[in-house]
Amino acid sequence: MDYEVVLLRHGETHGYDDDHGLTERGEQQATARGAELADEITPGTIVRMPHARTARATATAVALRAALVAKLGHEDGIGPLYPEPFFDNLRYSLHGETVDTTGGAAPARLALPPGELPEWAREYDRFDSDFRAGAAAGNPIEYWLRNPTLYFEPPQIAAHRMWRGVATAADGHDPAGGPLLVLASTHSAPMRAFVATTIGSDPGEPHNLEDVRVRVRQDGSARVSFREHVVETSIPGHLPPWIDRTWFETFGR
Repeated sequence: MDYEVVLLRHGETHGYDDDHGLTERGEQQATARGAELADEITPGTIVRMPHARTARATATAVALRAALVAKLGHEDGIGPLYPEPFFDNLRYSLHGETVDTTGGAAPARLALPPGELPEWAREYDRFDSDFRAGAAAGNPIEYWLRNPTLYFEPPQIAAHRMWRGVATAADGHDPAGGPLLVLASTHSAPMRAFVATTIGSDPGEPHNLEDVRVRVRQDGSARVSFREHVVETSIPGHLPPWIDRTWFETFGR
């Protein structure tokens, strides 16, 4: 079965020092993008709406869905929102536990008193010590893509889980019920890892509500589009043996 997955970066947020929601501008961005996407939905299309579990990705999905329904004038075929851990934000290993980078690691770093820092905090400072303009511009993500780290989720794993989210987005869908469109609200870090590993370079930070399009075909091939880049590829069929499959499949579920 052929279907399309649209990976959308969340709207503008209040900052990256915690799990913040959207600014008023971010809400407007998501609403406007939802209205644009509504124009692409043909009658009979089934729309699925997974989202990362952060406040900003969830709020983006809520505004997107509301705008779709308002523009279309009905909810026919527009499915409910649902969290999908494969599309989660960049993850961080804090004291051996997996946490969200902004919702878990950033507040823990900011709570430390001045003085000698533990290694995990020094690494976080190399990644980001701004939490505002620099973070919004994608500078920490560029650092993460280019430098090996001890505590951050590797870009390779982020790309693999995005592919798994794409590959499983159609599970249980009956093609006889209509074509499938998946609108996934997610984050720039896994989006950039996904694109960079697909096209072989990093085109830079996606804007708020900018998308990566993935056209999945029944034979397992896919066309990935981002800005001027269009690449024909295949959905990865196997995880590398050094990735813990049990953790990979079950985290967040």
